[in-house]
Amino acid sequence: MQLGVFKQEVMRINNTVNQELFGIGLLWQKVELNEDRVLIFARNRRVRALTAIDGREGLTTRLIDIALLEEYKRRLLEALKKRFALPIRALLKDYDPVEELAFSLILLDGQAEELVRKCPETPTAG
Repeated sequence: MQLGVFKQEVMRINNTVNQELFGIGLLWQKVELNEDRVLIFARNRRVRALTAIDGREGLTTRLIDIALLEEYKRRLLEALKKRFALPIRALLKDYDPVEELAFSLILLDGQAEELVRKCPETPTAG
């Protein structure tokens, strides 16, 4: 698979997961490959209900943030594994609610560019 096609597919999947979980698409995103990593940078709006209670219920909103991050990672990982035949070792994600920036790190078992080039263009069987 060509690297540009892979990056576009990762962005499409990431945006779809965001829409499914939060009901809104990402404002922008960028995908980079570096050694054994796929990096996803994205900007998305804060969940409106959490914005309303951020200042007063810090611990509560943090716990909800953690739960949402875990669910997002589960869904993103499932979608990536369904679409690509890549040996994914781990998926890490964080979100800064003040800056509305998200960062995802996908660790692969091998060099990202080499593994991506070997991926078939068609989706893998789930």
